[in-house]
Amino acid sequence: MNPISESMWKRLDVALIILTVGVLSGAIWVWLLAMPIPRETVFLAATIALFIALVLVVNVAVLVVLRLQHRVSHLERMMAPQEVTPQRYEPEVIVVTLTNTERRVINRLEENGGSLAQDELRRATGLSRSTLSVTLKGLERKALVSRAESGRTKIVRLERRVPR
Repeated sequence: MNPISESMWKRLDVALIILTVGVLSGAIWVWLLAMPIPRETVFLAATIALFIALVLVVNVAVLVVLRLQHRVSHLERMMAPQEVTPQRYEPEVIVVTLTNTERRVINRLEENGGSLAQDELRRATGLSRSTLSVTLKGLERKALVSRAESGRTKIVRLERRVPR
């Protein structure tokens, strides 16, 4: 079903208004012409005037109903789910400042496939246990590594690659 354009609605409004003014003018002419007519004919003129008034009321009602239908269909179109075009998102750029010790830990993890036991990482980096632990906590806060318990040791996993 093709929606009616806005210009078509305006034309319809103008046509109904012209029709209403024409009918009203006709009612006035009938009333003026009925003045010199005998009493029996005045009854006929009054009946015609009532009919014309009824036509005017129907015209206005049609105009109101058509306008309401137009507004409802417009609102339905606006509320209908829109077709979403997939957008390409660029990868998130994260600027991270690393200390030399943090860079050394990240490098060793990258060299070993992104995952290493914490004790092996300590030996690979040459750091003391406490220094490595403090460094890993800093990297965890930056969401670059995570640690998971595996028995009595912890496995350090690289979560994001950091460009050099």
